[in-house]
Amino acid sequence: MVSILRISSALLLAGLLLAPVAHAQEPEFDLKENEAESKVPDIAMGETLARKLCVGCHVLDAGADRIPQPDVPSFAAIAGRPNQTMATLTTWLMAPHAPMPDPHLSRTEIRDLAGYILALRKAP
Repeated sequence: MVSILRISSALLLAGLLLAPVAHAQEPEFDLKENEAESKVPDIAMGETLARKLCVGCHVLDAGADRIPQPDVPSFAAIAGRPNQTMATLTTWLMAPHAPMPDPHLSRTEIRDLAGYILALRKAP
């Protein structure tokens, strides 16, 4: 009986001693604030990325005077696809398919680029 009590006490003591260490390693921030902030695309940043990375193949502007690749859809056409959502577009951008190159974008860049593309959707 004494050995079970000693083991229980030792485990309890170890838990009490290690709890502050584990807690100290956790980052301190407001999850709700960061989650809301991370879900809102920065349309201007998305446009900057598109003009830097995508303009060689995709038409970004409706009034463009040249078509970079005739068989590649414009961003407005991509945005106007039926059932196109932020989720479907970000999923596509996370795992691009040939012949589309993989520009190795961060999640934030993917979110911003997808937001920019969807901002080009024409109202019905």
